[in-house]
Amino acid sequence: MNVTWQLWLQLFRRAPLLVVLAHALLLASLYFAIHWLRGEQRALYMAAPLFGFATWLWHTGQGYNLRGVCTPESFLLPHFRRRLLEYGAIDVALWVVLPLTIAAFAKAPFLSFMASGLVLVASFGVTMGCNPRAGIILWPAAIALGWMPALVNTLAKQALHSPLTPWLFLAIAALLLRLSTAPLMRIEDRETDSSPLESTSLGRMQSRNIPGESRRKGFLGKRIAGLYDHAAHRAMQRALTAYQSHPTWRRRTLLVRRLLLPNDNPEAIALRIALVAIIVFFYFFVMMHRPHFQPTVIGAYAIALCISRFPQLNIGMARMRPNMADLYLTLAPDTRAEYQKTIADALLVLVPISVLTALVYTALGAVLVHAPDPWRMLFVAAIVSLAASLVALSLHLIGPEGTTGRTIVNFVVMFGVMGVYWGGYWLVNTLGYAIGGGLLTLVTLGFGGATRFAAEREYLARPPRFDAPIG
Repeated sequence: MNVTWQLWLQLFRRAPLLVVLAHALLLASLYFAIHWLRGEQRALYMAAPLFGFATWLWHTGQGYNLRGVCTPESFLLPHFRRRLLEYGAIDVALWVVLPLTIAAFAKAPFLSFMASGLVLVASFGVTMGCNPRAGIILWPAAIALGWMPALVNTLAKQALHSPLTPWLFLAIAALLLRLSTAPLMRIEDRETDSSPLESTSLGRMQSRNIPGESRRKGFLGKRIAGLYDHAAHRAMQRALTAYQSHPTWRRRTLLVRRLLLPNDNPEAIALRIALVAIIVFFYFFVMMHRPHFQPTVIGAYAIALCISRFPQLNIGMARMRPNMADLYLTLAPDTRAEYQKTIADALLVLVPISVLTALVYTALGAVLVHAPDPWRMLFVAAIVSLAASLVALSLHLIGPEGTTGRTIVNFVVMFGVMGVYWGGYWLVNTLGYAIGGGLLTLVTLGFGGATRFAAEREYLARPPRFDAPIG
């Protein structure tokens, strides 16, 4: 029982908000279930959805917890697999058997459908938590069903009365659990760690990896990663050759940039844009089927997508501290401020890259949805993305390293960018490109430049840190 308690505590330490929210929903569903048991039949329509959402949320956290627990070292513990089975049995008893017992006591209809549905929802949550790639595969099916609500309603009515539906649900649940947990149960050698600032867009999950978790790539992921590695190797070789032939400050900065940002060379940027463009194409294809879609929002989405790179800078620089000591000794700067200046200048290239990708995504979205005024969208996106990139780079360069503080900064930047984009679009639409665009440029770039200046001054005043981050 102590092992079960420790596993529960692991989840609470990793995701306390998720645990609290899941149990709050559970208590809310219990409240309506009590009213249902007292004869209020309408309370069932509140209790069932709340409990289903609580089940999904809880088991998503359980899957996330498994990703951190099932490391190669954990299998050296005595009876590790058996302890996991015992924990799973207790979980099934609390989240499946107990509510079904209450439902059977109250003589609820469609009991077999409810039982298989609970198992399916739980397995769906576990899959999304412990295998992010598998979870991504499931979302297109849910989106496709959202296009055809009438068909879904008809299928639901037929499935509710079919005796084969529970068996189908159980089979799907078994396949999902097999897909999600089988990779975690394999003991494999870890792949060589990559740079925390690689930004390959093979999955944003890489910035949220659990410490100690093995990176698992599929066949396609390995092939794409190979293309990125090949492009990074070529870019580094070119930078080394250029610096050896004629060492200058500019080429020295480029060499540091290739070291810190291995996948921000022209070939890798083009590959990253192409991969994200495929996802953008599918996304806008879905959005075009929504009745009240506003094409103007494309620019805001594009900017938000591009500046989502900068929180990774905050995380990655903290993780790279022990390795940066070698770079400091190699550069041998005269002062600490000179070293900080070199790093800040190397990272500044992320601003034009962010602006370029924002414009590419905006143009692609405008073409896909046949936006009525694409040039205005591109004009506003160019100004706002430049200012937003400067602000995001500055704040995450000197910003808080804690998860809570970083999240707050990220939310403030995101919502600020959305507001500035819509305000700028209205300003250009009202006053024209010259006056409206001039005011927008003056305000946004003035604020972005001032933020960059203040952040760089603060960064240069700080001493370099080479200690590994705690936790």
